[in-house]
Amino acid sequence: GYSVSSAGDVNGDGLDDLIIGAKDASAAANKVKSGKFYVVFGNVSHEAINLSDIALGTGGFVLNGEHADDSIGYSVSSAGDVNGDGFDDLIVGAFGVDVSGIRSNVGKSYLIFGGDKVTGGEEIDFLDPLGFAIYGEYLDEGDRSGHSVSSAGDVNGDGLDDLIIGAPYANPDGKDNAGMSYVMFGRSGPSATLVYLKPGLPFSEGFSIKGEIQNGYSGFSVSSAGDVNGDGLDDMIIGAYHSGAGKSYVVFGKADRNSVNLSDIVSGTGGFVINGEFSGSWSGFSVSSAGDVNGDGLDDLIIGAYKTYGGYYDVGKSYVVFGKTDKTAINLSDISSGTGGFAIKGDNGVAWDKSGYSVSSAGDVNGDGLDDLIIGAPGASLTESTRIVNRATDTHRDEGKSYIVFGKTDGTVVNLTEISLGRGGFVINGANHGDQSGSSVAAAGDVNGDGLDDLIVGAYTASFNGKYKSGKSFVVFGKADTGAIGLADINATKGAIAHTVDFLGDDNNDTLTGTVADELFVAGLGNDVLTGNGGTDVFNAGKGDDIIIINADNLAKLSSKVLSSHLLARVDGGGNIDTLKLAGTDLTLDLTQIDNGRIQDIEIIDLTGSGNNTLKLNLNDLLDISSSTNVLKVMGDAGDKVDIELSSNAFIQGSAETKDGITYDIYSNANASTAKLWIDQDLAVV
Repeated sequence: GYSVSSAGDVNGDGLDDLIIGAKDASAAANKVKSGKFYVVFGNVSHEAINLSDIALGTGGFVLNGEHADDSIGYSVSSAGDVNGDGFDDLIVGAFGVDVSGIRSNVGKSYLIFGGDKVTGGEEIDFLDPLGFAIYGEYLDEGDRSGHSVSSAGDVNGDGLDDLIIGAPYANPDGKDNAGMSYVMFGRSGPSATLVYLKPGLPFSEGFSIKGEIQNGYSGFSVSSAGDVNGDGLDDMIIGAYHSGAGKSYVVFGKADRNSVNLSDIVSGTGGFVINGEFSGSWSGFSVSSAGDVNGDGLDDLIIGAYKTYGGYYDVGKSYVVFGKTDKTAINLSDISSGTGGFAIKGDNGVAWDKSGYSVSSAGDVNGDGLDDLIIGAPGASLTESTRIVNRATDTHRDEGKSYIVFGKTDGTVVNLTEISLGRGGFVINGANHGDQSGSSVAAAGDVNGDGLDDLIVGAYTASFNGKYKSGKSFVVFGKADTGAIGLADINATKGAIAHTVDFLGDDNNDTLTGTVADELFVAGLGNDVLTGNGGTDVFNAGKGDDIIIINADNLAKLSSKVLSSHLLARVDGGGNIDTLKLAGTDLTLDLTQIDNGRIQDIEIIDLTGSGNNTLKLNLNDLLDISSSTNVLKVMGDAGDKVDIELSSNAFIQGSAETKDGITYDIYSNANASTAKLWIDQDLAVV
């Protein structure tokens, strides 16, 4: 649990999976601290999982580091779908890897393809055809490449997800420890088993990002930023916590391979800089996309500054920065004043809580359509409301806490004391003395398939069954109420109630037909047909070219924000090319009124039904409806129509193209070059 993350849907069954890093684990007696990482497959149960079972291949798999002190699993992340096969992939960092036994801590990262080829239990020494390894710069000792790793989203707009790798101790242009980050583009063709990061890119794999300030440690934390400026390309955020008060840099997505200097980002070329508020606060120690917290259609950011002084040492503070289209610098002092975002203060009068040590988007935990946040405070105590200043004689218990802050549209400051009281979110309390729960936190995706996003919290110093500091990770199911959660209860299998699966597919081409009741579909692999027939239904189609059919009642439930039978209506097409089909007449699928997270991974909309159906959407809806492409095809027949804004600053009709017997007019958008809307010529465009 030193590092935790959603893994996406690695095995293609329609449920999101998890990845858990154990950097200090030993694969063998002669491989002390080689590290391990575990992939846990999603399921609807709330029973406890032992990683010893995962190591045996039950419910997931484990992979082991190659050599002593490699520390594989120090950083873990979903990689998105890097090779375009419809399965989500993984990236894992091992910053302690040496080269040829003579250059220490060069670092190495591993890309593991999703699917059913990985059985687990083996060393991660040779990945072909399971993925590939990425060495740090070959001649640079001590770069610690892989210290932080993440999906970068689709940076270059080619439809494949890309990667970002941080090497915070690199020395670009002679600047000691200024740090480097590397963006690797996804690729669908054959992969080399080894890739070497190189200075002064461009190179065939992507581009490098050079640090600005000596001893700034840029790349200490890296993450996809989502699409901050709304141009259809995913952006990145890079933390450099040791640059005075700390800095974070937003680098806009781009298709070329020219290297980026963070000094240019400071000048407003290719992105913007976010300057810390207080000297020594270490802003940028943790960074993440926040999703769309304020609902304006632009992705937002969250930055942790856990060493912020708040009357006592290390109270901590986090900052939510709203997405924006310009490149002007941001000062976190302005965010604290409510301009361009909002600040989240640590618990009042409590030293050493370290709130903001880890930060992440939480997805939409409460189902209100706004993305939520999770903030870890691993030093927090369950019993002390105030703290003494002398850490050496402190009796602080370090159970740790994690805070869920619900999305909101205003810039007023959030105080975690209020969150603990159930105002604007809820708290997750650690279980035992010394667990340090919240040392790593992340969105877990929808692990149990109920339509609400779930959470994962790491407690890497927790003990289990007499195994001292063996570590634990806790999955907390999404919920709409603000009652506190105790990890001791989760540990005792008293977690949130999950809806049982009503329709379960397999690897074949399944036809799953629902009723008017509220139902949960998990289709698995294959090209499946899922029919709702009404109710608060959740469709998890999984990998395959799937068709999801919804009627007027299903549409109404998708527009609602009401839980029913422990379900929140959602359509998730999964990997490959998926179709959302309307059943009925005079129906309107108004994507501008349906929260974007409620319909995802759909590439085709079929309006045919019984006639006279309408689709309404804007640019943000088009960009958000699929994670694999910014191209949406709309088909139907005479009487159906598409309602979009037609103007030189919105959608513009271009050429026509015939595919699979249907002739489409192709509409582009001046604000996002990758956005393409293919509309069947039989449809009216209004």
